[in-house]
This record gives sequence, C-alpha cells and structure tokens, in this order.
Amino acid sequence: MKDAKGIDKQWVVLSELASKLIKEGKPVSNDAISKIRIAKNIIHFYLMDEHAGFESLRDAEKELSQVQMMLFGLCDMDTAKEYLDKMGKACKNELDVEFPMDKSVFNAEIKRKKDVETIRIKLNRELHSEILGELSEWYGVIFENSKEESDKIIIEGKKELITRALKDFLAIWNA
Repeated sequence: MKDAKGIDKQWVVLSELASKLIKEGKPVSNDAISKIRIAKNIIHFYLMDEHAGFESLRDAEKELSQVQMMLFGLCDMDTAKEYLDKMGKACKNELDVEFPMDKSVFNAEIKRKKDVETIRIKLNRELHSEILGELSEWYGVIFENSKEESDKIIIEGKKELITRALKDFLAIWNA
C-alpha cells in the first residue's frame, strides 16, 4: 500500500480533536466536519487507487489545513499544545496511529439498470446451472450462480417477473 506521507496521521489527529471538542460542547462547525469527511475520502482514494497521483494527497492536505484553523481556534491552551505536538509528530510520520481503511459495501453483482432489478438469494444447497437456465427461460428473468458466494444465486429482470418467479421458486428455495 502507498504511503500517505503522514497526511493520513494528521487526519487521525484532527478527527480525534474534533471528537474531543464536540464532547466538551464546543461549537464545531458542520463545515469542519464536512472537510474532515472529504479529506478522509481523498486519502482513502489515494491509498487504494494505484493510479491516484500526488495531487489528490495535496488536495487532502488543503482540506486538513482548513480544518486545523477551524479546530485550533476552539481549543484551550493545554489542548492546543497537546494536539499541536501530535500534529508535529504526524507531519513527520512519527505518530503511531492507524488511518481507518473502510471496506466498501458496494457489491459488483448487485446493479441497477433502468426497469431492471437484481436480487441475491441464499440457498440451502447449490443448484446446477442447467436448472437455473430452465428457470430463466420459464420465468423470463435471469437466474445465475453468484460469482462471489457459492451458496447464493442472482436473479435479474423486471420487478414483476422477479416477484412471480420468487413466489413459485419458494418451494425450491425452502427445500
């Protein structure tokens, strides 16, 4: 995985500071929270996409410097000193904190097209592709085995046809 040059660690420090200020009842602006989210998404993109250029990391740094101005203005002297020290270490990449790498909940198999629905069903047993092909012809929808999970099938087609197929398919589904 690529190195974010300490900007990921700066995000962690500023995110922690924002949380602390909110818990203390300080008026952290929605703009600051929004910029923290934007920076997180940019950093995540930079770390995950092998083709992402250094410009994207620079954009994250711009967002974080604006957040830093907003948040440090709300801090008391002790908190400001503590978090400025942490920011210094984060800039030097010396701080031992972990940037949260969120896993995408997007499933490539579940897609939506105009007038077409796609659903995924878990089965108690695997169905052969010949049976799924016959079901597809019979109901006018596409039945196929999931490429991601062996005990699931994908049904794709018009919503009304899927609903009718599911009602009849219930006997096989529960078997």
